[in-house]
Amino acid sequence: MIIATILGGCNNHPASPTLLNKVENLMPAQPDSAYALLASIDTDTLNAGSFARWCMLKAELSHRTSHVSVPSIEDMERTLNWYKKQGTEEESLKAEFYLAMAHAHTGENKQAMKIYARIYAVAEEKKDYQLMGYTCSYMADLYFDYEYASKSLEKKTEAAFWFKKANNPRSYVCALRDICMNYAAMDSLSQALSYLQKADSIGKTLNDPNVYSSILNAYGNIYQMDGKYKLAEKYFYQSLETDKNAISNYFALTNLYIETSQVQKAKETLQKIPQSNALNSFSIYDNLYKIAKIEGKFEQALDYLEKYTDLNDSLTIAISESKVFEIENRYKHQKLMTENAELRLKQTGYLLAFAVCLIVVLIVLWIYFGYRKRTEKKLLLQQADLRETRNRLLELSIEMERKNALLKHSEEEEKALERMHEEMETLTVRYRILRKNMLESSPVYKKLHQLAKQKKPQNTQTLISEELWEQIKQQAQKVYPGLRRYVINRCPDLNESEWAYCCLYLFGFDTNDEALLLGINTSSVRTKTLRLRSRLNIDLPAQMSLYEYITMQI
Repeated sequence: MIIATILGGCNNHPASPTLLNKVENLMPAQPDSAYALLASIDTDTLNAGSFARWCMLKAELSHRTSHVSVPSIEDMERTLNWYKKQGTEEESLKAEFYLAMAHAHTGENKQAMKIYARIYAVAEEKKDYQLMGYTCSYMADLYFDYEYASKSLEKKTEAAFWFKKANNPRSYVCALRDICMNYAAMDSLSQALSYLQKADSIGKTLNDPNVYSSILNAYGNIYQMDGKYKLAEKYFYQSLETDKNAISNYFALTNLYIETSQVQKAKETLQKIPQSNALNSFSIYDNLYKIAKIEGKFEQALDYLEKYTDLNDSLTIAISESKVFEIENRYKHQKLMTENAELRLKQTGYLLAFAVCLIVVLIVLWIYFGYRKRTEKKLLLQQADLRETRNRLLELSIEMERKNALLKHSEEEEKALERMHEEMETLTVRYRILRKNMLESSPVYKKLHQLAKQKKPQNTQTLISEELWEQIKQQAQKVYPGLRRYVINRCPDLNESEWAYCCLYLFGFDTNDEALLLGINTSSVRTKTLRLRSRLNIDLPAQMSLYEYITMQI
C-alpha cells in the first residue's frame, strides 16, 4: 500500500469531515466497519473536496478488504483533477496511482500500465522507494495477467529490492513470497524454495499471522508440487494453526488428499468448510465431483458436476448483474449532476435542449436495452443448450467406460458402443455449430458483417478500429475459452497483431470480406492465413481448412 500518512493531509476538506475522519481512524484496525460507514455517506450531497477525499478513502480500503472495489475511472479522474488544483503533489500522485488501479479493475491493462510507468518515473526522481516498490508489484500483476511470467518475475524482484531499501519488512516478505510462487509457476521449485525460506526467516519476526500463514501455505504448495506430500500436509496444518480463518488451507488439504487418493481425509476436510459462501460451495462441489470419480460413483459424480455447473452459471450471472448495476448507478449519478448544473443556469433554452436530449437518450436506451435483453435471452438459451450438450457428452463417456469395463465384447454390445460413438460425434458437431451460432449472433460479428457490406472500392485502410479489435479478441476468447492457451502453446512468441488476426479469422469470414475489413487485397489475406498456419506449426490433414482444424482443437 502507498504510505498511509499521505491521507493525513486530507483532513482540512469541507463537508462531512467528522464521518470521513471516523472512516480514516477505523480503517487500519476495522476495515469492514470503516467501509460500512463510508458506504452510508450520500456522495451526491458532498462538495468537490469531500467527494475527492471519499474516493481516496474507498480506494485505500480496496487494498485492505477483498470485497471493496476501486472507485470508477470517472470518479478517480474527477478526484485526480481536484487534487491537481487543490491538493499537494503527493496527494495528486496517489490519486493518479488509484486511477491506474481503476483502469486495471475494468480490464484496461494497457492504460493502467502507462500510468504505472509514469508514476514509477516520478517516484524514481523523488527517490520514493516505497512507491517504486508498490508500482513494480502492480505492474508485475499486469504482466502475469498477460501471461508474461518472466517479465512479471523481473518486476516482483525489483519490487522486493525497493521494499528492502525503503525498510518495509512486511511488503518485502510478501514480495519474496510472490517471487517464490512465480518460480513455482515456472516449475523452478528449487529457486522457489530458496526465496520462500528467505521470506520465512524474516516473516517469523513480523508478528503478523496473516502474512506468516500465507508463507506456510506456500511451503505446502511447493512441497505438494514436488511430490513431498507428508511435508505439504504438515505445512498446511501449521498454516491453519497460525490463521484459523484461512479457508484456502482447507481446500489445499482437500486437493492434496485427492491427489494422493486419501478419499476419507478429503471428505472430512471438506466438512470443516462453511458453505454459507457461494464461492466455497462452488469449490466444494468441484472437489466432491473428483472424489466421486475416484470412488467410481459415476452417477454421484454427475450429480455433483451438475450442481457445480449450476452454481458456476449462477455466479457468472450474479457478476454480470453486479456490473450492470454498477453501470446503472454511474449513469444515475452523472444524470443527477447534469440536471443540477442545468438548474443553476436557469436558462429556458438550455432546459429545453436538455429535455429534448434526455428524451432522445431515454428512447435510445429503451431501444438498446430491449435489443440487449433479447440478445441476452438468446445467448442464455444457447448457453443452456451448450450445458445440456456437455452433460450428455459426460453421461455418454461415463456409460462407455462402464460398458467397456463390465460388458463382454458381444456383437450386440459392440453395436451399442457404435451407436454411442455416433451420438457423441453428432453431439460434437452440434456443439461446434452452437459455438459458431453464438459467435455469429454477437454484436461484434454483426458490426463486422455490416462493415464488410460497405464494399468500398480500392480501400487501403482497415475498417476495424482499435476498440473493435479489442471486442473481436474478447468475443473470440468468450466463445472459444481455450483459444489463447492453445495459440500460446503452439507459438509462445506470437505477436499482438498475429494474435488479433487469429481471433478475427475464427469469426469465419471469407477471403473477400476479410480483405475489405483489413483494407488489403485477397492475395494478402491468403498470405496472412498461410503465415498464421506456419507460425502455429499446423500440418493440415487433407480436405480440411485451417478454420476447421483450429475449431476442432479447442
